Amino acid sequence: AALPRRAPALAAQPGKLAEGAGYAARLLRHGVRVLTRHTVVAAHGTDRLTAVTVAALDRHGRLRPGTARRVPCDTLAVGHGMLPHTDLAETLGCALSGTAVRVDAEQRTDVPGVWAAGEATGIGGAALALAEGHIAGRSAAARLYGTAPDPRGWAAADRARARARTFAAALDAVYAPPADWAERLPDDTVVCRCEEVTAGRVREAAGPLGAGDTRTVKLLTRAGMGWCQGRICAPAVAELAGCPLTAGRRPFARPVPLGVLAALPDLE
Repeated sequence: AALPRRAPALAAQPGKLAEGAGYAARLLRHGVRVLTRHTVVAAHGTDRLTAVTVAALDRHGRLRPGTARRVPCDTLAVGHGMLPHTDLAETLGCALSGTAVRVDAEQRTDVPGVWAAGEATGIGGAALALAEGHIAGRSAAARLYGTAPDPRGWAAADRARARARTFAAALDAVYAPPADWAERLPDDTVVCRCEEVTAGRVREAAGPLGAGDTRTVKLLTRAGMGWCQGRICAPAVAELAGCPLTAGRRPFARPVPLGVLAALPDLE
């Protein structure tokens, strides 16, 4: 129901609408039932998944009492949107705007000599990434030669970038998770899978133990200390703890086993 209110932004990307219609037609062709305004509230099983409990949501995203029902199944995929990878930019000291790298009209970050384009500046699809990359490339090429770039050289890419960003913002607004989603998580829900830290332990760290930021929660619970270094669980930990999602500071973009470093050839 929220989609018609953003019709102008969506209509500016007819290719995306056609893609979505294709997905819907494929589901219809295979007889896959789609439950709109529903959510999964629990998964059941021991050694493997055997069923899930789903419930309907009201217009504000709250659970409707008496609508929960158990559905036998053997596979469950859950998604709550996408987050950009900003590891390299953060390591270089680039500032973030929300969860994405902050850039100007030329795709420049606040670190001199560093441009950013694509997913790092916000999720918006391949077309947006290509438009941003075109602008960043022309800007970098001009400035590396000591000249000011002419925005007229990327006018078409600028228009494509604006349309794609507006479309992505509209979808984000329509499909945003309910504001109170963190309150629904039972204490035994595993939030940090690497270290098997539950929602109850995170709440304890932020409550009785007085943690006021994600780093302190990490030290008290080990949430974010595992293989992914918080890339998966950090947003959920921050929401549960009621503190802002702070930027990470890591010397590497991905964990590197010591064995890989030791096996490097001796250049001497």
